[in-house]
Amino acid sequence: MYGRFGEGNKSMISTVYTRIRVPLLLAALALAIFGVVQVVLAGNIDPLDKWAWSTNAGWIDFNPICDRCDGVTVYPDHLEGHAWGENIGWIRLGTHTGGGAYTYSNTSASDYGVNRDNSGNLSGYAWSTNVGWIAFDTELGGVVIDPATGSVDGYAWAENVGWIHFKNSDPAYNVVALLYRVHLPLVLRQSP
Repeated sequence: MYGRFGEGNKSMISTVYTRIRVPLLLAALALAIFGVVQVVLAGNIDPLDKWAWSTNAGWIDFNPICDRCDGVTVYPDHLEGHAWGENIGWIRLGTHTGGGAYTYSNTSASDYGVNRDNSGNLSGYAWSTNVGWIAFDTELGGVVIDPATGSVDGYAWAENVGWIHFKNSDPAYNVVALLYRVHLPLVLRQSP
């Protein structure tokens, strides 16, 4: 029934199958974890709620998907990364990279960016080569991130394209920061 080797053949096939299956499962798990880490490193804007609107510039994507895109990452005290507008190109949210605590001075071309206070209010400037400076705190508006939901609301001002709006009900759009990804520490420890 089992060929020339009988029961021994069945046992050997089971052993080989187990030896192949375990490394394949470990490799799949490693790839899955690496993929999650890549998504977190790419930014922390919700992939479904990532759009802002400007009447003069069109849609602006705060979580662009492309090779070498870093997207926008919201930290407790500042923003980093890039947003993409099809009609205006890249918008850089700040010069600092690598996370950690940081506050942009916004006093020079080498230290500009968007800061965030404890209430979620944004201040400072983003930069776009095609449209210039974009102010996140203005006398007529301003942008705020709800600390409970991560929902971004309000208006930023760009001298060359006007207002950029972050939340609307009709048509519905919103930029939402997945803040829980920012605050969860990665803890690696050995089992006792």
